[in-house]
Amino acid sequence: MVELDDTDAEILRLLLADSRRSYTEIGERVGLSAPTVSNRVSQLEELGVIQGFTLDIDRSMLRTGDAVLIEIRTALGETDPVVESLTDVDAVECIFQAFEPRITVHAFMDDRELERLFSETLDEDRIESYEIQKISHSVRNPRIDQADLAIECVQCGKPITGDGVSVTVEERRYYLCCSSCESMFKEEYETLQAAAEEA
Repeated sequence: MVELDDTDAEILRLLLADSRRSYTEIGERVGLSAPTVSNRVSQLEELGVIQGFTLDIDRSMLRTGDAVLIEIRTALGETDPVVESLTDVDAVECIFQAFEPRITVHAFMDDRELERLFSETLDEDRIESYEIQKISHSVRNPRIDQADLAIECVQCGKPITGDGVSVTVEERRYYLCCSSCESMFKEEYETLQAAAEEA
C-alpha cells in the first residue's frame, strides 16, 4: 500500500488529536476492527507518514528556561556540523535547516545556557552570525488536509497511485511512482556514491 485513502486520513486526524487513543476506539470511529486499524497504523509507519508518537510537554509549566528562537547563519559548507552539534543539546526542541546556510532552532534555555551554547558547544569559526529571540507565545496546530493524502515520488514529484515502487538505500526506504523513476533514482544514487568515494 502506497496510495492513502479517506480512512487513513481519518486515522491520522484521530491520532493527531490524541495519540493515546486505543485502536478499538479508532476502529469504532472509522468502521474498522482494532487489528485492521493496527495494520493500517503499521503501514503508515512503514511508509514514513507516521514517524513516531511523542509527548507534547508544555515547558512553560516546568522550570526549563525561556522559550527561544535562535537564527544561525553558518559559514558556507558548515551547516551540517552545526546541526550535528545542536542535536546533542538537551534543551533544543527543534532544528529547521534551510537550503541556504541558515538554521532556525527552537529551544528552552536561560541566558547562561545560551552563552555556553555559543562559547563552548558551537564552533565560532563555523558561524557567521546569529540572533536570539524570546518567544512570548506559540501555537501548534497540525492538521491533515485532503491534499496531504498523496505520497509523492521522490524522483519526479508526482503523486504515487496504486502500489508504486520502493527502494531501500542505507536503511531508508524511498517510494517511487514507476520502474522508470526507480531506474533514474538508482542511477543518480550510484553516480553520487561514486563521486563521494573518489573525493
